[in-house]
Amino acid sequence: MTNDGFSRTLTARLFDAFWAAGISNPVETVEQISHLLYLRELDRLQEHWDQRVAPSEMPEGGSIFAQGDQHLRWSHFLRLTPQRMYTSMADEVFPWLRSHTIAGVVYSQHVKDARFTIPTPGLLAKTVSLLEESFSAGDAADLYEHLLAKALTAGAMGQFLTPRHLAALMVAMAEPGPDDEVCDPTCGMGGLLSAAAQFVDRSDPNTSQRSALEVSSRLHGFDFDRTMLRLSSMRLMLQGREGADLRHRDNLVNRPGGDDERYSVVLADPPFGGNIDYKAVAPELLELVQTRNSDLLHLAAILRLLKRGGRAAVIVPAGLLFGTSAAHVELRRMLVDEHGLEAVVKLPNGAFKPYSGVSGAILFFIKDAGQADSVWFYELKADGWSLANRRAPLLAENKLGLSRDSTLDAGDHARNNLPDLLRRWRLRHSNERGRARTDQSFCVIRAEIAAENYNLTLEHFRQTHELRQVAQEGIRLGDFAETFSGAVRSSDLDKEPNSTDTDERRRVLTPTLLTSTLPDVAELPVRADARDPRHRLRQGDIVGRDLAGARHWTPIPSQYDGVQPGQGLIIIRIIQEVLPLEYLIAYLSSPLAEQQFPKYGTIPRIKAREMADIWIPKCDGDPSEIRASLARLEEGEREAAHIQDELRRARTRIFESGSGSARRIRLDDAAAISSLTAQNLRRHNDPYMLFQESYPYAVARAVRKFRHSLSLAEKHEAAIQCTEALILSLGIMALAVAADRGRQDLPPIVQWSQSVEQGGVSLGHWLAVVKAVAEDARQHGEPAVGLVEATARKKGGTGLIADLEQLVKLRNKIRHGAGPRTRAELEKSLGRVETPMLSSLSGCAFLARTRWVHTERLQWLPTSGRFRVSGLALMGDHPDFEMFTFDTSRPLANDHLYLITQHDMPLPLSPFCLLSDCPTCLAPELYYPDRMTRSTALLKSLDRGHELESEFVFTTLQEWGRS
Repeated sequence: MTNDGFSRTLTARLFDAFWAAGISNPVETVEQISHLLYLRELDRLQEHWDQRVAPSEMPEGGSIFAQGDQHLRWSHFLRLTPQRMYTSMADEVFPWLRSHTIAGVVYSQHVKDARFTIPTPGLLAKTVSLLEESFSAGDAADLYEHLLAKALTAGAMGQFLTPRHLAALMVAMAEPGPDDEVCDPTCGMGGLLSAAAQFVDRSDPNTSQRSALEVSSRLHGFDFDRTMLRLSSMRLMLQGREGADLRHRDNLVNRPGGDDERYSVVLADPPFGGNIDYKAVAPELLELVQTRNSDLLHLAAILRLLKRGGRAAVIVPAGLLFGTSAAHVELRRMLVDEHGLEAVVKLPNGAFKPYSGVSGAILFFIKDAGQADSVWFYELKADGWSLANRRAPLLAENKLGLSRDSTLDAGDHARNNLPDLLRRWRLRHSNERGRARTDQSFCVIRAEIAAENYNLTLEHFRQTHELRQVAQEGIRLGDFAETFSGAVRSSDLDKEPNSTDTDERRRVLTPTLLTSTLPDVAELPVRADARDPRHRLRQGDIVGRDLAGARHWTPIPSQYDGVQPGQGLIIIRIIQEVLPLEYLIAYLSSPLAEQQFPKYGTIPRIKAREMADIWIPKCDGDPSEIRASLARLEEGEREAAHIQDELRRARTRIFESGSGSARRIRLDDAAAISSLTAQNLRRHNDPYMLFQESYPYAVARAVRKFRHSLSLAEKHEAAIQCTEALILSLGIMALAVAADRGRQDLPPIVQWSQSVEQGGVSLGHWLAVVKAVAEDARQHGEPAVGLVEATARKKGGTGLIADLEQLVKLRNKIRHGAGPRTRAELEKSLGRVETPMLSSLSGCAFLARTRWVHTERLQWLPTSGRFRVSGLALMGDHPDFEMFTFDTSRPLANDHLYLITQHDMPLPLSPFCLLSDCPTCLAPELYYPDRMTRSTALLKSLDRGHELESEFVFTTLQEWGRS
């Protein structure tokens, strides 16, 4: 059994024993065990001191056990019978423990008011026996960690443990050194102090030369609960940190005294929630922030404890990041403008389960560092453990936590983001500043934070970025529509309407009647009085509910003309049709629109008058074509829903009454229907069509040739050409990334350059460039236009690179004379090539999110201070390239080829690729450099092998190589 398994089993046996004896409070169980561990640790210390040669080295106060107290030692105590052991513990040992303070042993300072509550001699004897088993295994500290984790089922006490992997993360980011004074002002069970000590031991090679007392003396912790102080001091004692400074103190009430501005590192996970009486709050804290909110006061207390330049890592509740009270805003302003807020790490919901379901974040700041230039945000989506109550590990032990000894692939990263978080944290002042708001991490400048009332929620800045994009691309609703609210109250309705009343102008559409299908007008309720409303419904109005949930945005038909809108409805009346009505409804029903809606109240409702300021994204094209596309979309959604309903009904029918054989027949029928449905969906979901329509021109045209090949030989040759086009396209992008990053010194790129100069570049050279550039960018935390993610190794060494390497081997074998000759050989060879080819094409999905653009026109936009670039988008398989327009902050050269990423960051593809009319076939072709002569570069087209000479490429490559 592993040490972890042994400790877990022993913990269960101890808790079972205490439960059977009538002690059901887990914290009380651990506290009683702590007293016994304390007695044992004192015996161990006495043995250690007895072996010292020089009496002068004995600690102050001399021996722990005087000559007359030797019978109180653990080594004597465990040899007694259960009854004598119990009597000795109650009458002699425990009173002696409470009355003696041992210099350098912090536990002795907190045991004075402790109670011995083990109820029976049998439980005491069994506990002592089980602890001896743990000592024999040599891992009492690990056992205590399991005991503490078990104790945390006592959530009603308001205590919960900082997860060990999050404590390790906070410490790794704060980086305490051997000379730092480290403080946890709400130390609880001591997890953060323990993690800090372990970090110092690992990071400082001279730690082993320091005395344990010196290292421990730099650890400081406070708590207002003496039980927690006993637990934390025992935890540190078992780790050899018995000299830590742990004190009883309430930071929100007690004056800081000598602790004011004393500590260089503060690590804290304060208790969330609650208010405190103004009169009880320490005056020094109220000088910083006027509030009763304990979350804010804890942060103020930490600012008081930190010395100038001191670093802090603090877990805070999510509400602190966006609270709108004056105190919330002021404290966030102080962190950003005065104390150099560096980072906000959003923790996943469930990070503190099973002890608490509250969501939170970690703040990192430096006292008196001045105004933050920018703040780094990271969304921790997965921490290696399930987010359910059990919090089970999702990976092998060597891949959990910060994973120093293991490399995580993309699948592992999806389960554990901690190594990526730590790596990107170290790049926060460089590469991270260029990341987009849609990425897992990004930076936000101080001015933008200030403009948003110092809101520090990651989602807020993602949403504002999306809304700005919509605003740049969209149309303000108020510029082409009126918005107003329904006003007829439910109390205005006739409770007993006359069935003969047919006056449709008194009919009222209420929110409860607004569903996916409008009722007949005759079924609407009637208004009791004859008052004329301010607004009546008209054909073409769009109506929706003002409450979140199912808003049911619906167009009003002609038969509803004159109907009165009830309170709780929002009406949008189109004044000028700039977008089709159906498109507007589709957008209003989307999550992006929901983010824009202005809301108010505890139960948030839409403010109709402010709806005018939301932005509707444009959709180019003829309105009739847009309507037709939306109709096709709805048709597909309805058919998919119908199929899903049919499959559900088939599943339900399996279990209807009848014999077992009848059920088996129904099961087989349901399985057959489901399988046939899946086959049809797969047949119509041709991935090659997607590649043909959305990949760069050279790849898309090769895919088209493969799809439409008539003979087996043509299809086989097209598969090889498709492989070549894909690798060459990736290689061109990789060279462009390397040139942009100034990394032409990478060995595979140097070898590529030499091959160009010496007579030709092999496909293997191109693939080596792709691998080198992707790996170099990965090490520096850069996406490399998608190459890094696409080339990540998967389990078993599989992935895009493995597929491409296999394709290069197959292609070289075929091209060098060992190709298939018979039909059977062609079929077999094509089967070997097509599988990795399809996998490679699928693995390069990022290609569809980029644009290869040949620039034709550059225009300066003085109002925005940017350049508008127009050019041909070389995407898809047809040479009649579409025009593509985008804005950029820097000017681009005309008649050049650029790579435009998702975020419109132009990357020059010249001189590694250029567009030119082919002198052989007179059609536009993409060319790449293959070799150089004394005065010119010889280029080849990507999929036809036609050649072209270029002095421009020759000169540019020579200059690039020399740089």
